[in-house]
Amino acid sequence: MVMYGNLWRVFSFIRRAKVKDSMMVSLLGGLVGTIMMDISNTFLWRTRKTEMLYGHLAGSMIMRGTRTNRKENFILGQILHMITGSAIGIPIFQILKRTGTDNYLLKGGFTGLVSWGVLFNFGQRIDLFTSKAHRTKSHYSALWHNLLYGVSTAQAIVTLSDPSLFSKQQKSTLEQSVQPKQTTDRWNYSPIKQEGMDDSTVGLSH
Repeated sequence: MVMYGNLWRVFSFIRRAKVKDSMMVSLLGGLVGTIMMDISNTFLWRTRKTEMLYGHLAGSMIMRGTRTNRKENFILGQILHMITGSAIGIPIFQILKRTGTDNYLLKGGFTGLVSWGVLFNFGQRIDLFTSKAHRTKSHYSALWHNLLYGVSTAQAIVTLSDPSLFSKQQKSTLEQSVQPKQTTDRWNYSPIKQEGMDDSTVGLSH
């Protein structure tokens, strides 16, 4: 908990400073989302609501699942898990940049659910992990954690980002939606002949 307290102080400092680098804000947002995910995962693991921590799961990508119970191997898996979580912040930022920050929590949450479907479920089917969840409650907890990750990451990105990172996209969207009206008849004026008037008098006013 001391580590999370220190990270929160760093987050509070950056929040006041604002970040103008899109890559940095993406990685920081993903890191914040991963930390929130891990806090919930630790609580559910201690209350036996899930079978493993994400350090165990990520570590099983590079070693046997039973070896991740050792402290040094678990730390290695946790590092891999946090790197992966930080990296997924990049597509979430790009989605918000291209589509706008309106309903950003819904967009982040949906992206988190997609990551749950791809990394957790599909990853286990193709034996990406040697450790596998067997209980239904573990799958529900993974669903909740990925939703929490997506929402937290989107919130962190919007909170930490300097407004200039999104203002260009919003300006471009506004310019596309408000197009100047085309006037096609400005240079197509043709005078109408009146009865009793020849060509020399057409268009002349008295």
